[in-house]
Amino acid sequence: MSVKSYETEIQPSFNVGHALKAFWRLPGLTVARFTLLSYMRSGWIIGDIVFVWLLYAIFFFEFGGNVAYFFGTSGQGLGALAIIGPVVMVTRAMNARVYLPLSRLTSRSSYIRGLVIATGVLRIPLFLLLLILAATYHEFTPPPCTGFEGCIQGATIGNMLAGSLGLLANCIVISTLVVAFTAPIATRMARILILGWFAAVLYSNTSLGPVAAFLSFTRWPLIPMSICYNFGATGIGWSGIVSLCLLALYIFGLTILAEYWMRRRDLLLQ
Repeated sequence: MSVKSYETEIQPSFNVGHALKAFWRLPGLTVARFTLLSYMRSGWIIGDIVFVWLLYAIFFFEFGGNVAYFFGTSGQGLGALAIIGPVVMVTRAMNARVYLPLSRLTSRSSYIRGLVIATGVLRIPLFLLLLILAATYHEFTPPPCTGFEGCIQGATIGNMLAGSLGLLANCIVISTLVVAFTAPIATRMARILILGWFAAVLYSNTSLGPVAAFLSFTRWPLIPMSICYNFGATGIGWSGIVSLCLLALYIFGLTILAEYWMRRRDLLLQ
C-alpha cells in the first residue's frame, strides 16, 4: 500500500475525532460541563439526591402502585425539583464570578445555552435514580416485590419508555423556564408577568365563576405538557408526537428569549 493511499484511508478517522473534540469543546457545552461540576463540588447535588430519596421513601417504599401512579407521583415531585435545583444552579452561576468567563466568550448566548443544557441534563440521572429505587423494592405485604414488574404493576418496556420520555420532556421545559426567568437574566417586569400567568392558571383551574371561565385560555400552553404527563398510561400516539414537538419549541423559544434578555442586560448594574 502506498503512503498516499494509506493517508487517504486514515484521514476520515482523524476528521471524525477532530469533529467530536471540537463539538465537545463548543462554548455552550463547556459552560454546561463546568456548571455541573461546580454544582456537584459545592454539595448541592446531595440535596437533589436526598429529595429524590425522600420521594421514594414517602410514596414508593411501602407501596409501588401501577404505572399511572408512578408517573403521576414522580412527575409532580421531579417537577418541583426541576424548579428548586435550577434556581440554585442559575443563582450560583450568575454571581460576580461570571464576569470573567463572559469576557472570554464571543457571545453571552453560549452561557445561556450552557445553563439550559446543564439544568436539563441533570433531570435525567435524578429520574433514573428514582426509577431504580421504585422499581427494585417496596415493602408491601403480601408480598414484598423483588423485581421491575412486581414493584410497578403493569410495567412494560413500552409504557415505561413512553412515560419516561413524557416526564423528562416536561421537567426539561420547567428547568428551561426557570433559567429564562431567574434573575439577572429576565427583567423584573418579565418575572411579574410570569407570576401573574401562574396565578391566572391556578385560579382558573381551582375556582368557578365567569372570571375563572374567562381565564381558562391561560391553561392552553399547558395542554402539550398534560398530554406528555399521561404517556405512561395512554402511550404516545400522534397527539403525543405533536406535543413533544411543541415542548421542543417551548425549550427553543425560552432559550432564545433568555439569550435576548442576557444580551441586553448590563450585569454591572445587578
